[in-house]
Amino acid sequence: MDDNMLQYAHVVNATDVLPPFAPNMPDRAGQLQSSLPRPRTSHHTGPSLGFGEVSHHAENTLRRKTPNGTLNAGFEVSTQADSNYKSQQRPRDELYGRGSAPYAHGAQVRMTFSEHQLQRQRATQTVLSQMSTNAWSTFPSQYLPQSFPVMDSMLQQVPMQQYQSAQAYYNQSIPCGVQPSFHYVGPTASGGQGAGPYGPYWHDGTYVPYRAAAVRDPRHYPQPVSQWQYAPSGHHFFSSSSGWQSAGSRLDNASQPLYPRGHEMLGASYFTGPAKPLGVFASQVPYVLPPVAVYPPQDPDRLRSSNERSYTANPDVSSGPIAEYGSKSPKGLQRDKAFAWALQQYRELLAFIQHAKRQQQAMRHATGHPQVPHRPSFFPQPPRLSQTRSSFAVPQRRRSSAIHSSVTARARRSSDPARGRNESNSQGVRVCDEESETPKAQTPAMRSPVLGEKSADSDIDYLRMSSPQSTELHEERPRALRRSTGSYQISPPPRPHPQDNSPPSRATVALSFITELCQDSGWQWTEGMHLGGCLAYGLGDYRKAESWYLQVLDQDPEHLEALSNLAAALLALGRKQEAERHWVRVVKTAPSHFEAVEHLVGMLCHDHRSRDAIRVIEHVERSLRCSSKSDTPSVSDRRSECSVSNASRSPAISDVTDKISYDFEADGDASMSDWKDLVGASEPGFGSSGFAIPPSDNGRILALIHAKGNMLYSVGDNGGAAKAFEDAVLIAVGRHFTNVQGLVDHILRAVTARLYNTPLEKSAALSHDPLLLTPEQALSTANACFPALGELPFLRYIPGGPTGMQRKAIISTTSNSLLSLAKIFQDGMSNPSRSVGVTPLQAGVRDILALYYLSLALQPSPSTANNVGILLAGVPQVAPSAHTIQKVEVPGVVPGSGIALALQYYNYGLQLDQHHAHLYTNLGSLLKDIGQLDAAITMYERAVKCDGRFDIALANLANAVKDKGRISDAIVFYKRAVEVNPDFAEAVCGLANALNSVCGWQSRGGIADEGGRRDRWHVDRNGMLLDARQPGATSSGWIKRVVDIVEKQLVDGESWGRGVLQPAILEKVLLQVLILDGSLDDAVSWQESLRQVLKTWHNQKWEGARLTRLVERATRRISWHRYQDAHVRKQRRTAASYDRPQLPANLSVPTAPTVLPFHTFTAPMSAKQIRLISQRNGLRISVCALRAPWLPKEVYPPPFPPAPQLRVGYVSSDFNNHPLAHLMQSVFGMHNRKRVEAYCYATTASDNSIHRRQIQDEAPHFRDASGWTAERLVNQIVRDNIHVLVNLNGYTRGARNEVFAARPAPIQMAFMGFAGTLGAEWCDYLLADETSIPPSTLRPWRRNVDVVDQLADDNNGGYDSSWVYGENIIYCRDTFFCCDHRQSAPDAKEPNVSWSEEQARRWAMRKELFPNIPDDAVIFGNFNQLYKIEPTTFRTWLRILARVPNAILWLLRLPDLGESHLLNTARQWATPDVASRVIFTDVAPKHLHISRARVCDLVIDTPECNAHTTAADVLWSGTPLLTLPRYEYKMCSRMAASILKGALPKNSEGDQASVELIATSEEDYEEKAVSLGKSLLYPPGSQGIGQGRLVELRRMLYEARRTSGLFDTKRWTSDLEDAYEEAWRRWVAGEGGDIWLRDIPRKET
Repeated sequence: MDDNMLQYAHVVNATDVLPPFAPNMPDRAGQLQSSLPRPRTSHHTGPSLGFGEVSHHAENTLRRKTPNGTLNAGFEVSTQADSNYKSQQRPRDELYGRGSAPYAHGAQVRMTFSEHQLQRQRATQTVLSQMSTNAWSTFPSQYLPQSFPVMDSMLQQVPMQQYQSAQAYYNQSIPCGVQPSFHYVGPTASGGQGAGPYGPYWHDGTYVPYRAAAVRDPRHYPQPVSQWQYAPSGHHFFSSSSGWQSAGSRLDNASQPLYPRGHEMLGASYFTGPAKPLGVFASQVPYVLPPVAVYPPQDPDRLRSSNERSYTANPDVSSGPIAEYGSKSPKGLQRDKAFAWALQQYRELLAFIQHAKRQQQAMRHATGHPQVPHRPSFFPQPPRLSQTRSSFAVPQRRRSSAIHSSVTARARRSSDPARGRNESNSQGVRVCDEESETPKAQTPAMRSPVLGEKSADSDIDYLRMSSPQSTELHEERPRALRRSTGSYQISPPPRPHPQDNSPPSRATVALSFITELCQDSGWQWTEGMHLGGCLAYGLGDYRKAESWYLQVLDQDPEHLEALSNLAAALLALGRKQEAERHWVRVVKTAPSHFEAVEHLVGMLCHDHRSRDAIRVIEHVERSLRCSSKSDTPSVSDRRSECSVSNASRSPAISDVTDKISYDFEADGDASMSDWKDLVGASEPGFGSSGFAIPPSDNGRILALIHAKGNMLYSVGDNGGAAKAFEDAVLIAVGRHFTNVQGLVDHILRAVTARLYNTPLEKSAALSHDPLLLTPEQALSTANACFPALGELPFLRYIPGGPTGMQRKAIISTTSNSLLSLAKIFQDGMSNPSRSVGVTPLQAGVRDILALYYLSLALQPSPSTANNVGILLAGVPQVAPSAHTIQKVEVPGVVPGSGIALALQYYNYGLQLDQHHAHLYTNLGSLLKDIGQLDAAITMYERAVKCDGRFDIALANLANAVKDKGRISDAIVFYKRAVEVNPDFAEAVCGLANALNSVCGWQSRGGIADEGGRRDRWHVDRNGMLLDARQPGATSSGWIKRVVDIVEKQLVDGESWGRGVLQPAILEKVLLQVLILDGSLDDAVSWQESLRQVLKTWHNQKWEGARLTRLVERATRRISWHRYQDAHVRKQRRTAASYDRPQLPANLSVPTAPTVLPFHTFTAPMSAKQIRLISQRNGLRISVCALRAPWLPKEVYPPPFPPAPQLRVGYVSSDFNNHPLAHLMQSVFGMHNRKRVEAYCYATTASDNSIHRRQIQDEAPHFRDASGWTAERLVNQIVRDNIHVLVNLNGYTRGARNEVFAARPAPIQMAFMGFAGTLGAEWCDYLLADETSIPPSTLRPWRRNVDVVDQLADDNNGGYDSSWVYGENIIYCRDTFFCCDHRQSAPDAKEPNVSWSEEQARRWAMRKELFPNIPDDAVIFGNFNQLYKIEPTTFRTWLRILARVPNAILWLLRLPDLGESHLLNTARQWATPDVASRVIFTDVAPKHLHISRARVCDLVIDTPECNAHTTAADVLWSGTPLLTLPRYEYKMCSRMAASILKGALPKNSEGDQASVELIATSEEDYEEKAVSLGKSLLYPPGSQGIGQGRLVELRRMLYEARRTSGLFDTKRWTSDLEDAYEEAWRRWVAGEGGDIWLRDIPRKET
């Protein structure tokens, strides 16, 4: 053997293909997704070698940023290696762990997060496809995946269709400053670092088969072998019919003899030629065999005369199984030798199958072949020789029991176990694995079910788990076998000639030996027949295995292991119902028969029968649970199968503990007085888990309870899941705490004591603030909590060192339970609908972090680090500097703050896994939040590199690069995200917005509703126009997808909070909002009226919206009463009179539609859709703010009365170089200090621009609140005694709307920042005029003062689609738009320039900008960003150019990519001449932009969303503006008309100009532009002195600009002060309604 081969052999021996029963080595057979039906055996106190050593990372409910906000519960799903798998989710209740789905036929899933883990291995796996003769030998097997595909947390695999309310929270976002709630996905379960959880369930709840119990019994360990050898020349496995590329060729090493030297079988010649393909094992992939074969004993005939020779690898026969178990007679000795040898062959056969499957999956993955779903892979557990009776003969059992009658019906029709129904050729062994065809079950005519023909669901009562004797059995089969002396008479088959030295061939020989020995025993040797069934099963002959097991049951009808193994064989034969019935019987009879429990639960989970599986587990818990009073097992006469060394017998029902006298439905204490007589009860640690089981089985019950939590979560029972996870955690910590809160308090005290170096018993009272720990400090949590042991108390009785498999698995399961429990609490904290039935923790984030810290300390996991980072990112406090170390200074991050620690945890998680896509994504989102956009992009790019199909990371990256101006890159990433997940709303809408921003209209389609009134011209996939007014026109394209997404989200949102007003909650709400405005009699009457109204809301649409607004209105009214009591009535009430009303705890945080309110400006949506989008965002902000833990119990105290001036606060993120600052920079200093005292709260850091400096210098009070939390900002506003608080952001970037939702001021209004309704109770007034907000668009009810108004109006929902604005409106005397150009424009300080001088300057600039256009050319222009242009408008522009042949259209490259799109579109839609007259220039700086706007002859506006600041710039330059207020209900499409009216003189000429420049329809817009364009003439040699109506309009605007209302900032400020005073007067008087300033006398300044 060359070095490479030796190296490979060593690696395999150490990791992948160990004999599954090797002593003290972890079993890999469990990772094969096989389940080992367990024969009767007992357990021992040694380490249980558990299930699955490798636990992959499991991420879910992870914080993630989307293009439109943050998703704090984003989820991701597991993967298949097949890239064609597209479905979004995989069922959570998988049967067989990682990569195996024995009963799933072609189930496919979409790959997201976990695929990158497989991709990491592709580079090495593809080597398999390039192997030469011996190339494979250099490839270490540990690089092969353990199985395919990798499964993530079961809790993130919840089938959404099973829990409909989940849809309301998936992939939703919030567009404002408040973080959204955690959306509906399961708790994140951590991935292990080299250790898997104990028992048959991974952390994700998927099934991992139980390893053979014989492994735990050292008497049945194979003799140690030093290394492995290779198969003989010519050996093959895997099916060559698959067409796979050969992974290797023949090896030249010599074959090993099948029999020991000197003991060749009589008449047998060794077969040395090439082996025939062994079923599916025919793929030329080398297999590793032991160097010294464990050979069979002599022929049975020769055994009668010889017992001196050794037939095993260890010649010592003085000890081990022979000496301990066998008869002292020569025949008994040889029989036990044969048994031991056959048992070894079975073990090697299983190792062979495991290795073959792993190699097969690796080959398929490496060569790009799709993964084949696994077939059933239960592998029977081999028996052992009994210690309590002879192995030669087992007395015939009675046949009257239910189990016996259950199986004899099968026995009477069974074939000879030595032959089976399908005769196996002695030279060809049929081995069945995942690709083999499952043998077809017999037709009903040939057989009847063992337990009748009823369905499993109708006959197996999982609700009652009734007694085994309760079912009447039928025996309808004719007997098929001859009987002799109570046993089957079986003729021995011809002894097979071995094909080679492969495990299948040796197992075939072993089966032949066992058959002959059983024949010699007169078919009384139970252990031998049981082993024969196992061998037949391993060789793939399930029918023969069935016959063997039936033979065992005929001798011992109550042999539970044989019955369980029979179920496995039936399952492999496709007779699932029969298998289920057998397992149910075993579980009912022996609840501690964990193999049957695990198999049954796994099968039920695979069939999506989670609730039945849960009932099985609960039955086991109920049956084995120790009494809380006496601490004795409440098992009555139940058998308790004990895995102890001194309980080495098979748990037969005939034994002492086989009495069945209990009610499976009982939940009470049924403990018996003689419980100490149970087998193994004297073992140290027996019952330490709280169940009547030995400590060696503790991990298994822990895994079952953990799996129950997973399944409860999957069916939407978060309360039950939390209880299960809590039970698991309390078991693991030694049951020293009555509930998880006690454990949390202990964690906090222990960690605090260690942190401050104080004794635990002297620790101070716990603070409600979160305990902030660095990752290094968190890792010592377990040692601090359990200093005596330094580990989990549960491990006290578990044998093995720290690296023992069972101990590591228990730690892993405990860590996952802590993690899952913490995540359920975390979800419930922000969304109470997901905490129904969950007892909340006392201190929210503080307690959840404590659970995470302990989970991380037990098992360092990137998932846990990720979740801790999510929580800490939202913690505003700062840890003491002595306790935290800021490793890296991050600009803008306070050392020791929650954000600083969150960065540490994200980086710590990435140290654990440098390819963790979610951690990179979340780190990028946090960096983006703190202004590190470039670093955020780098993190997103790394996430995408880890997983190129991670839709969230792709969308995040697209959003980030879009913010950097890289629109073309953003579109690519958005398209990739949509390709991965076509239903990802954020990606779909982000792509639509990106395409719209660059006028990429191909396949845009359009909206045909209302006859195309909202969207007249559509664009097909070829980029051509379609008229929506044509008969049969329908909505289509990606714009339709966006509108459909929004409509569905809005419809779904109507049911938010439905059913929340249960009677008890209704009465509580009633008491909170009841405000005594009148006499006591009036209050009683009012209370009953209010009760009746609330009852009508219950279980109706908009219940949650109505309730939230009612609470907000009551809060506002209580604040008013507090002001009246303190400053008007001069009376006092009790403090409780001013308590803040609370939302019901069961009211969840509503989701926000994916399309943001700002995006509705350019989306063809209806009035109702626009209103509801704003309302839903407002409600979400309200609920989040009202649940803030920092809100005081009472409403905020109102300010003192004005003395004499009002205190007005302005909150904005745009007090920098921003259009808002350009327009309002002089306002704050212009206020009349006797009327208004301005307080500016800047929520962004200074950019040191002249605009920021001016505002900061001129405002009486300027507060830089850029680093303030919402709590601090709200408290400062309250301390400043603000009377009126103004929102200058609305729904724009940087908004702090949560501040307004907390209601820190009596009056709150919004203007200038957002051109639309806020739809929120926390906004009382909008500033507008009749042009921008027509009165016809207002909600009919206008009072908006007290609770009665809230009950009477329809601001919460309803079917009326005509109105938009629910706020009261302050109607200005002139335009509502403020423009400071008279003070701040570049030429504002220049002396007045004459009209002729202005014309000359304008012409000179025209020649400079456009030197090549003719002098008589008419310049139409538009300086808006290109996202405001839509197909209908651009078509109109092209028609205008066609009708005015000497005109050009001047546009800006805003952005660059839009230029190419629009030019291509112009070439498609118009003639080359027209297309050539569309001209683009670069964007100019602000001061040049205003100056050069005069070059245009006419600016033609965008009707969908008008020019706002740009309109004011154009009008200041004197250039006429043609606009179209396309929509009555969209303020953004009407603002240019309002601005234009403000710029025109207030006379008849101005009125006429208004008629000429404000169009009434699309056709009127085109006609006006053509008319004005054709009227303009530049005579030759005129030097820019033009003629026509456009020249007259230009002169009018130019000469009126210094006197017009639009540019009169002092006039505007004075009118605003009038509005403030009138609003305050009405508030004090308790009056409501809209304010019309024209009806209020103007005050002289």
